[in-house]
Amino acid sequence: MGAFVETPLISWSYDRESDVLYLSIGRARPAITHGAKDGLLIRTDPKTREIVGLTILDYESKFRRLTDLSWIDKEPLPAELIKFLKNRPLVS
Repeated sequence: MGAFVETPLISWSYDRESDVLYLSIGRARPAITHGAKDGLLIRTDPKTREIVGLTILDYESKFRRLTDLSWIDKEPLPAELIKFLKNRPLVS
């Protein structure tokens, strides 16, 4: 597993070997995962259905190279996650 980084709103870790980025609002916690688009998986709290994080498959090899992310605005994501996704920072 790669580095773990925490900001005031989002914590994230990147698994370089699998090319998977894990984003959490606050600390990671148990969740149910639902597929979205282009390798984006949305994690929700099983009791409250609140979005608690994201998992992004093929982050460096595919997601960061996407040219159109306009569909993200249509996902029911918190603003801080949308901002992170649109910036697509280098994490490796």
